[in-house]
Amino acid sequence: MKKILYIVAAFAVLWYIGSAYGILTATGLFLVVLAVLAWNRRAGILTNLASQVYYVKGNVEKGEKLFQKAYKTGLMTPECKIAYSSFCLRENRFDKGKRLLNEVINSKRSSTNEKISAKHNLAILVWKEGDLEEALRIMEIVHKELPATNTYGSLGVLYLEKVKQDKNYDDVLPFMLEAYEYNDADKTIADNLGELYLIMGEYEKSKEVYEKLLEKELITPMPYYNYGIVLKKLGDKEGAAKNFEKALTCRFTTVLTVTREMIQQELDSLN
Repeated sequence: MKKILYIVAAFAVLWYIGSAYGILTATGLFLVVLAVLAWNRRAGILTNLASQVYYVKGNVEKGEKLFQKAYKTGLMTPECKIAYSSFCLRENRFDKGKRLLNEVINSKRSSTNEKISAKHNLAILVWKEGDLEEALRIMEIVHKELPATNTYGSLGVLYLEKVKQDKNYDDVLPFMLEAYEYNDADKTIADNLGELYLIMGEYEKSKEVYEKLLEKELITPMPYYNYGIVLKKLGDKEGAAKNFEKALTCRFTTVLTVTREMIQQELDSLN
């Protein structure tokens, strides 16, 4: 509502100036105001451009340069720093990502939700650095403070890593089912449940989850890889190969727990 009032007030002032001093003066003043606003918000503009270049076009180098330019302005908002940290996490720039997130967490300018989002990213970053226990501790706090689809998904990923170590399914399955009930359309949540069933040897249950998930086109290789493993276990080599091949066409980042080499090995083993 305040923004609308400001816009109305601005147009009223420009109309007055135009009436008193002419349309050229009003137009010139309007362009100056736009230039000043763009300059003051250049960090946000550069961050949006960086995100477009990186996520849509897949240009890592250009995306990173734009993120760096945005940061060097000294005007990055907490939201922009979190966006930059996501890039750092995906592209193995962990030290830079941690500095950005700690700046958000320790800043008085950050809202409660922004600090929670920063802690969420920090938990994933800490995990990728090799400290699963600390990552779980942080993510459990984040989920308790603000349970949402992304926290259910990320905490589920960490629980899966824990399960692979200690094989303790009983503590994790209720959480995965709760997450799936919360949002069964989310690809991470669905993939987590499907993979847990796979680890447990419940291949038919896993297949059921993946069949529903893969009705939609996905850009991450994990579900295709996991479903390929499920089909391989069930004796469907042709279906497994098809999903491994699909997985290899997807984009890979350091956030994933599967590599291109792992998938290729599975595909080769079928031949």
